[in-house]
Order: sequence, then structure tokens, then C-alpha cells
Amino acid sequence: MSIDSKIAKPRVNMQPHQKAILAAGLVSLILWAIPYLQQLMLPLQYLNTHLHEFAHAMAGQASGGDVEYIKVMADGNGVTPIGGGSIWLIGPAGYVGAALIGAAMIWFSRTEKTAQNTLRVLAFFLALSMLLWVRGDFVGVISGIGWVAALLGASMYLKGNALLFAAQFVGLQQCLNSIQAVYTLLNISAFSEMHSDARVMQNNTGIPAVAWALGWCAFALIMVILSLRRAWTLPT
Repeated sequence: MSIDSKIAKPRVNMQPHQKAILAAGLVSLILWAIPYLQQLMLPLQYLNTHLHEFAHAMAGQASGGDVEYIKVMADGNGVTPIGGGSIWLIGPAGYVGAALIGAAMIWFSRTEKTAQNTLRVLAFFLALSMLLWVRGDFVGVISGIGWVAALLGASMYLKGNALLFAAQFVGLQQCLNSIQAVYTLLNISAFSEMHSDARVMQNNTGIPAVAWALGWCAFALIMVILSLRRAWTLPT
């Protein structure tokens, strides 16, 4: 008998909701990449855009800027005019902030109780954004209100693996949203922003837009891996 045959190989026993999260994440990436199917992702895109723009606004406030408003439009685009502040914080904040929000949601959604609290905290900050800054487009406003209600409803009525799936899936979507920075730059995403954050950073720093986009994408993927490993290896 060889030495290798005596070495026990670890076996990964994934829970059904964990397999479902990975499958759903893969499907969402495929849908984002196919122009005619991207409309299926529009409801999630509204949430992604709300949180993306909220992160820009928070960075603007933190760096001494004046946030005029957040506008989330019917096609999933978003814009947050900010006077002053640090471009080094505000520019990357949309994708980096969304990735951090998503990773935190996955990280803390390890049990039913923590998943429930995570959804409620996200609903609170989304509601705060709606009160402070979200203005303009009717669909954008309604989508924000709808997601606040959906997050609170999920925290109240979902149980067990369904609750864990909901919280971790929403978190995963925020992380994967950073991949849209690359889609936007390559002009293959129907949800691409009218102004590219990567190109804004290029214009203000001289660092190529592709470097910013790929950097945000890499950061988000690292956050996904670390947070999922943490959430799935601890006892629930």
C-alpha cells in the first residue's frame, strides 16, 4: 500500500443552501454578461445601485464633501453628485463599499439570528439613504422603498436555510457587483453607468481605468472567498 493511499483526503460536505448560493451567483454572472437577459437582473440591480451610490455618499460625507442627492434611475443607472471631498475616497467607494457591505453580510450571516439581524441592519441603512439623499426618478425611489420592505419581510418570515440563503445571497450580489466595473469599461453591460467610476478615477489620477476596474474586481472576489469560508466553516 502506498503512503498516499493512507492519507485521508478531506471531504467537503456543502449544505443545500450553500450549493444554491454558488449556483445562483454563477447564474447571475451569466445573466449580467448576456445583453438580452440582463433585464432579469434589474430588481437586484436596483438594490446594487442604491448601495453603490450610498457608499459614494458616505465617502463624500466622511471626506468633507457635500452630497447633493442620490438618483437611481429606472434602467438601473445611478448618480451621486458630490461637491468637494477626496476623489481618492469617493471614486473607489462605490465598488469597494458595495463589496465590503456584501462581505460583511456573508460574514455575519452564519446563524438564523445573525442573518436576521444582518438583513435588518441593511434595511436600516437603505432606509437612511432614502431619507437623506435618494431623490428624483420615481422608479428609483419606489425600488428603494420596495427593497426596505423586502429585506424586513425576509428577516421576519424566512427561517432556517432559507434565511441564511437570502442574507448570504444578497451579500454575494453586492460583491459580484464590482465585476460590473469591468463590464462597464468594456461596454458590454446594459446596466453600465452613464459615467464610469473607473474613467473618473483615470481622469483624476492618471492611473488607467482598466487598472481601477480590475483592482475593484479582484478585491471583491477576495472578499467573497474570505467571507464565504468564514461563514461556512464556523458551526451554525
